[in-house]
Amino acid sequence: MASPDGPPLSLRPFPVADKAPKNLAEFIARVNTQTGGFRDVTETKLQNDIKSRAEVVNGADSDPDDVDMSDAGHDEESSKDPAVARIEVLRNIEIAGNTAMLTLDSLSLLLSKQSPTQAGLTLSQQLREMVGIGTLGADKLDEPITNPNKEKDEEEVATGWTLMQINQARDAAEEAGRFLQREVEAESKYWEDVMAVQKSGWSICRMPHERHTLGVKFGFSEAAPEFKNNGLAPMRRGEGGSVELDLGRLGSVSEGLVVTYEKDGKVVGRCVRRRRSDDDASLESRVLEARNTIFSQELWHELTREARTLAAYGVRPEGSTLTCAVDESAKIILQLLPLDSCPAPDDSLPDNATAETIFISLHVLLSYAHRYNELMRIRPIPPHISRSRGQQVYALLRPVIARMASSRSVLACTTYVGSIATALQKAGLPASFTLRTTQFSGADASAQGPNQPAGAQSLIRNILQAVEFNIAFTILPGASLTVRARTFLFPVTTTFYYVVLPPSSTLQDICAPYPDGYSDTKALFSYIRTTTERAMALHSLESLSASSSGSSTWIQTGTSIRDAEDDSRVLQFTIDQRPVSLVLTSSSADSSVTGTQTWRYSAQPDSETAKLEDVVSRAASMARP
Repeated sequence: MASPDGPPLSLRPFPVADKAPKNLAEFIARVNTQTGGFRDVTETKLQNDIKSRAEVVNGADSDPDDVDMSDAGHDEESSKDPAVARIEVLRNIEIAGNTAMLTLDSLSLLLSKQSPTQAGLTLSQQLREMVGIGTLGADKLDEPITNPNKEKDEEEVATGWTLMQINQARDAAEEAGRFLQREVEAESKYWEDVMAVQKSGWSICRMPHERHTLGVKFGFSEAAPEFKNNGLAPMRRGEGGSVELDLGRLGSVSEGLVVTYEKDGKVVGRCVRRRRSDDDASLESRVLEARNTIFSQELWHELTREARTLAAYGVRPEGSTLTCAVDESAKIILQLLPLDSCPAPDDSLPDNATAETIFISLHVLLSYAHRYNELMRIRPIPPHISRSRGQQVYALLRPVIARMASSRSVLACTTYVGSIATALQKAGLPASFTLRTTQFSGADASAQGPNQPAGAQSLIRNILQAVEFNIAFTILPGASLTVRARTFLFPVTTTFYYVVLPPSSTLQDICAPYPDGYSDTKALFSYIRTTTERAMALHSLESLSASSSGSSTWIQTGTSIRDAEDDSRVLQFTIDQRPVSLVLTSSSADSSVTGTQTWRYSAQPDSETAKLEDVVSRAASMARP
């Protein structure tokens, strides 16, 4: 009985087709299957067969009672159901296919021991999963041993292969150990640099789009949007474990602001940002240089924006530079240059301190703007006020221009008033002046509340207020005035001058100041000059009136005194401009007098040495007929 797992046993005979051979090969095959084959075929035997077949045919035709069995069989087969025949054909085809597949799987499994790749192409997946590959083999049994030392040789070969594999495994393990040691050293150096940067105060975080990469944040959270996104650089591990900063967003070029101070076309001061030395390759110094670079780039961006609103104050963009006129002969030039292209610092220039002051001031003011943005962002504000006010133009150059204008005003006023005071002192008068400027100081940290700004912020806020200075000028003991100057930043950056007189001052009657003040030094100096001249005329008139030589003959007319009886006799008091000096001029129409005489008091070496009162008394006596 056949196995139930094997192919079913078919007891049906193969269908009989046309018995005539289809070709010569089939005919020869049939002949060979018969007894004797072609060896028993002879001419006599063939003739006898032909005769026998002819007799059978003739006998069948002559006997009408015989029945043609071939036709009966054909009729029986034609009466068979076609559906049943089709089922039988399909069943036989399936049996043949299963038998072929079983044979193929058996041969493939047998070959998979020697050629697993090639045999696996024809091995069925079910058999592979059930028994695996290489589980069936065919070896020769009882093979005769031709070489008696073959087993020993094979053992030595196996031992050699084993030793070779052990050596390869040892070499691979040593190479893996060296690789791991290099990796440990590189990782240790990388994390040492990262920890050094963190201990220096820099913020370490993951990169937004590279979660497995650490980055260092060196930018400013309150910077402009185009610079805020560039303040984060990934720290990638380079060869040997050193940290490489990816500064592609910054252009991979370190830049800095250069401030140049020129006078009469010559450079008299320059401030250049110091770059790190080539020997200093630490990560902290590289991060610091990147921070300085992005700060300088933002500073230059804000300066160019502000320069568009300062054209009235002599600020002009000229190519890649900004030029700010200080006065007719001096100007400041601002540039953003790569550190490799910056000029070398020259400590021999006389006005390096001025350029350095401007350089530091611009950086401090931008830092203050960042701090102000932060305060505006975190402080609560009323709900009806919108926080998004847009990008504001920072006041960076304007405070510098205001300070320089205030310094020029102080210098001009002190020079002019000091020259007049010196001339009056040369004339023997007790003239003097005192300059008082605003003193700025930071707030006491111990006295600050929780919501109060820091001392540095308070100091900068005070510096950004209007700049004031006072000059107390004493012409005579009873005649004094105070010049109060205030330099405003907004809406117009300029200096206004106010003259204040004491309530009991005699100058209120002879020359009262303009109550709305003076907008420039020219108008201020004109008032001081006129006031001084009239004060000198009044003082001389009082001096002559107190003497016995003509107590009632002289009267004051503006900046001069005249003889009441003779208008041609005049003592004129004048303040000359270049150089600043007090000039006394005596004139008379009397022919006995030698004409006009002049006495000049100034800080120059040729100044008159005699006192003004003696000269006035002598001139009045000489002018009398």
